Amino acid sequence: GVDGSASAPALTGTDANTGINFGADVIDLSTGGSSRFKVGAAGQLGVAGANYGTSGQALLSQGASAAPQWGNVSSSSPSENYAFANMSTTSFNNSGYQIHGIAGNSGSNGVTVDTTNERLTPTVAGIYYVVYNVVWSHSGFSGFTAYNGIYKNGGQQARTTIAIYDSDGTKTNTVFARVTVDGSSDYIDFRSYHNKSAQNASCTNLSRAFMFKLKDN
Repeated sequence: GVDGSASAPALTGTDANTGINFGADVIDLSTGGSSRFKVGAAGQLGVAGANYGTSGQALLSQGASAAPQWGNVSSSSPSENYAFANMSTTSFNNSGYQIHGIAGNSGSNGVTVDTTNERLTPTVAGIYYVVYNVVWSHSGFSGFTAYNGIYKNGGQQARTTIAIYDSDGTKTNTVFARVTVDGSSDYIDFRSYHNKSAQNASCTNLSRAFMFKLKDN
């Protein structure tokens, strides 16, 4: 048989310098007199001659007017946007929802934990999952309902209640919300109250709030 060459392939159509030529355990596809694609003895693929790349590389398109090239595929992990807030011990009465103070930031990225204004302000837009876990403490009275809520820009997004019948001790209540924020002015705060007249109960510093981004808007 005839092996041919890149400029004079063994198998051609009407174009004399475009076709298939052969070597030792190699099949070579040529166009315009140049080797474009080789298949070697082990099935390895060569681009623009005997360029087989290295382990882990992939063929990367160079567009409609250029041959592909072997290259490394870049990858990156998506950033995580979240905040974990330690709440302060805050006393509440039956005068309506009041803001539960934030004592500190126990970890955040892309969300500002504001201990002055007692709020969480995401700096990345998206849909977030928000959790407010509250530990109530009271002494000397019973028979009341405690209310806890998650608020966005002053508007309630979700709330839960818990009926408390013990005369003292602690109780835990948890609120969940799915909230869309704009990544600039939107903020989240946490509010509580109870309905027992002339009595104070506290949401303690064992309370926690956290939020994390689920997805883009």
